[in-house]
Amino acid sequence: MYSHHSIEAIEKVFQTQERPVLVSCEDFRDYVCKYRFVDRQLKELIAWAFLNKWGVSVPEACLISVRRDHVSDVALGVGARYDYFERPVFGSLYLPSVEINNLTYAKPHNRIDLLTISLFDLWLANEDRNHNNYNLLLVPQPNGKKIIYPIDHGSCFNSSRIGTDKLEVLTEDDSLISTDFCKKVYANSNVVARDCEIVLASFRKNVRLCKKSLPEIMNFVPPAWRINVQEVQSWLDENLFTERWLNLTESTFREYVQLYLH
Repeated sequence: MYSHHSIEAIEKVFQTQERPVLVSCEDFRDYVCKYRFVDRQLKELIAWAFLNKWGVSVPEACLISVRRDHVSDVALGVGARYDYFERPVFGSLYLPSVEINNLTYAKPHNRIDLLTISLFDLWLANEDRNHNNYNLLLVPQPNGKKIIYPIDHGSCFNSSRIGTDKLEVLTEDDSLISTDFCKKVYANSNVVARDCEIVLASFRKNVRLCKKSLPEIMNFVPPAWRINVQEVQSWLDENLFTERWLNLTESTFREYVQLYLH
């Protein structure tokens, strides 16, 4: 995972719940940065790394050091504080895109990733991708095709701090599968059955890849975040990777697909 540093004052704040800011870096690219809560940034980092292992398209991510004199009045005016930026912050590459909502009719080229992301969210108990808030970008590619990119994973693990509680299954209302957009994309039930089996066939392999890479991912966590990475890894081993949770994830996925897409 790369590290970058800011080169100019923050000028843009996104009007979403956490008020992320746009930071320009020395690689001459802009990144959308979360900065308030270290535990949520940790979840962003873990989910981003796991999605890469699953082969899902996601914005590039990095850790960014923001200079104190670059923490502008624009940022301070929406609740940022200088001390939030005394440690590296999690940043995602800003991509020209359209955020998907209930009125989106464009069909993505990577349709199957919609089911893959749905299964991933069930596995990580992500409570913030549903009919109220898709947290999906539709990103145009040089060849003209549009690709889905999932974003915003600070509400994984049932919106709790990692290590606080046991995982609970998402309700159907908290699942992407029950959304209007997913129903539009998968109006053909024959395609649903095929894609569902393809996604499930890769599930255990993808989980094993994540578990194998977990020590490497934990090495990305900045010491300044003051997180006990051994405790985090132990909790993930005891909750996320258990046979009980994997079976429950698979059965819930099948249930919701049958309920909403057939």
